[in-house]
Amino acid sequence: MFSKAFVPYKGYWSSPFSRWQGMLANQDSVHLAAAATRQFFTLRGYTPDLFDGIVFGTTIPQKSWFYASPYYASLMGNPKISGPLMAQACATSTVSLNYAANCIENGNNQTMLVATTDRMSNGPNILWPNPTGPGGQPTFESWVMDGFAMDPMAETSPTGTAENVAKKHGFTREQSDAMAIARYNKYTDALKNDREFQKRYMLPLEVQVSRKKTVVFAEDEGITPCTEEGMARLKTKPGCVITFGAQTHPADGNAGMIVTTKAKADELSADKNITIQLIAYGAARADKAHMPEAATFAAQNSLKNAGLSVADLAAVKTHNPFTVNDLTMQKIMGVDEKIFNNYGSSMIFGHPQGPTTMRLFVELIEELVILGGGYGLLSGCAAGDSGASLIVKVN
Repeated sequence: MFSKAFVPYKGYWSSPFSRWQGMLANQDSVHLAAAATRQFFTLRGYTPDLFDGIVFGTTIPQKSWFYASPYYASLMGNPKISGPLMAQACATSTVSLNYAANCIENGNNQTMLVATTDRMSNGPNILWPNPTGPGGQPTFESWVMDGFAMDPMAETSPTGTAENVAKKHGFTREQSDAMAIARYNKYTDALKNDREFQKRYMLPLEVQVSRKKTVVFAEDEGITPCTEEGMARLKTKPGCVITFGAQTHPADGNAGMIVTTKAKADELSADKNITIQLIAYGAARADKAHMPEAATFAAQNSLKNAGLSVADLAAVKTHNPFTVNDLTMQKIMGVDEKIFNNYGSSMIFGHPQGPTTMRLFVELIEELVILGGGYGLLSGCAAGDSGASLIVKVN
């Protein structure tokens, strides 16, 4: 459990998420994150020197990635600090926040900036040395595409793990389609009143599209509507239930959050009447090739560590790359749909890896503020049948 780690109200941001090969496809994610951070500072009246450490979460190498964390710190305006680079696939933001909270808890730092960013578009293609190959011929790996295709431990693709979970629990194509439609409908709630909910936290980006032209990227790109008619038309392999519409899509973007002491959070908060406290972290690993279950097991562990139950929760957000993630959590934990992934989830708005659960956590906080406070749970699965979860309390 945590007792000393707090977040200032409005001490966070997320960029819009761009579709695969879309608006952000040619933007260096480290530079883009630094530019977004500087814009965030200006918006909130913060200065880079208030931080004594960073955690930089990113999973897909960019040019000069070897220097990514200190390079980002310098680009965002504070060349005197650095911190670890976190790369745990879909759980990167969650473990980054856990690391920062522990730094505050142990007194090693007073004010940490957790910044997360990734660009799944135009990922690196790598030639690995292979001295034993014929003529020393190197081995080729496409960082993003090969990761999509095969988990070397599960011996199947991520989609294959979702089909395994569907089969284990007896989930049907009809249940999967209905969940996809429900998740899309909840995302559209965030778009009401001229995107009123998203504008509570979303930071527009200035994107250089040519030498002479800059455009403002202000809202999510590449959202596919989910309707009964549209879902019914999608095909699956024989015996399978997961269609294209029942899973997330690769995306690009960034997000970040300040983790600090209560006194500093109060000082930096946009509303002194709102207190945001990190409560507990939990991790888990599912059986081989059953990745979507890990989100549920991690959630159970974080609740246990916090001394809470599902009945204590006011809101739940999940990284749900597949419909079966949420179907499993509902079946095992009994999460009420009324508190489950309101205003959207990564299955609909996309999955850039590093910043995915950061955006979800930001949305969770804002939902709790709208509700007048309470406990919230974030959980998600990650590569290698693993999962990570956080509990937050808003007063």
